[in-house]
Amino acid sequence: MKKTKSENDELKSKHDAKANSKEQVLDLYDDDIRNVELLIDAHSNDPFEVMYLQTYDDSPMAKEADDIVIRVEVTTVSRIDCKIRNGSFPWKYGMRPPFPMCPGIDCVGTITSVGSAAIKSGLDLGDRVAALSLNGCTAKYVKLKIDDVIKVPDDVDSAEAVVVLQTYVAAFQCLLTNIDGMNRYSRKPLKNDKVLIVGPFGVFERATVELAFYLGARKVYFSCIARDQPSYDTSIRMLGAKPLSMDPDDWSDELEGMIDIAIETSCLDRYEHSYRSLTEEGILVTTSMHEIDKNNDWLSGIEKGWVKTWAAMNPKCFPYDGVVENYLQDRKQFMKDVMYLFHVLEKRKIKPKIGARIPMMKVAEAQDKLDINPESVEKRGMTVVEPWLLPQTYDSLTFKQKKGEKVEEKESREG
Repeated sequence: MKKTKSENDELKSKHDAKANSKEQVLDLYDDDIRNVELLIDAHSNDPFEVMYLQTYDDSPMAKEADDIVIRVEVTTVSRIDCKIRNGSFPWKYGMRPPFPMCPGIDCVGTITSVGSAAIKSGLDLGDRVAALSLNGCTAKYVKLKIDDVIKVPDDVDSAEAVVVLQTYVAAFQCLLTNIDGMNRYSRKPLKNDKVLIVGPFGVFERATVELAFYLGARKVYFSCIARDQPSYDTSIRMLGAKPLSMDPDDWSDELEGMIDIAIETSCLDRYEHSYRSLTEEGILVTTSMHEIDKNNDWLSGIEKGWVKTWAAMNPKCFPYDGVVENYLQDRKQFMKDVMYLFHVLEKRKIKPKIGARIPMMKVAEAQDKLDINPESVEKRGMTVVEPWLLPQTYDSLTFKQKKGEKVEEKESREG
């Protein structure tokens, strides 16, 4: 059927809009010199409201002696990014970056510019490095300090390496909470230990199972806290662990007095059953209180404070405040742990699972999905961002156009 003039005009308008959108996206990516950052300009529960892409006339250069600049190959989309964006991340005093803020707490990339001190430290142009930067990594280029980075083995995939930085280091540190010195890196520091994991089937829990077996654990039990818990049992078995019911009353008697290391991320029962499962020398590592946090009221706040106090005063309990806190408190130990795990990754003894590789255009969408159903997203693996990856479609360009205005090109920020 022949189209009317108005219908033809509408189709032409849509075609022109799509062509212009595509041209603008390609313009952001084609120029190798110009930097592009993903920015947020306010705290919000809706990532689409506050995220936009900012282009610059050039890429940053090393100005100070200890500066390095890397061309980012990959960064991640994590729950920490979502907390930073919605304002719930507990920044230490004076550490919260000002708006506009660039998300992305970790990255792997290639050095493109170095200061004189960086060269003396053994870093040079073309070296492949990884960094936990806390913010600023969702960009084509990022400026760092020499103390922030560690070299990445040549044969290691960038996406797998960046997952190690945040996820596997946290799992490693939880499992080896009470093991210090070189014993930490001995062949089987957890030889014949029995490990219990209670929490959702996320990327952290998956990494914990994988590392527990590599470090010598004889048995790993996993009580998956999820809405459709039985659907995760097959995945847990494939990792070599024994799935347990999410109701601790179903396994408490079976495991009582048997567990050497219990790692809890849910606090479904104030850690009561996990604590009962410990041997006389066993330890309970507490990482978060997902179940209590779901009820954001004053009563939950009191309960959370009571549980924290109990855990802090109990000699068998070790609260783990996260990889970021560990990095800030003991960067030297963090770097040693990363170096060891990169060696393990290079030998293919661990296999980080990548759920999706996305361009910067898709970060808002990825964060939105993580907010809605983190268990479902993380079951597939870690979402990684490849800043140089072109989007398959161009409809998502709109989130970068603040209030309908085209992003202006400005000089690179010097900070």
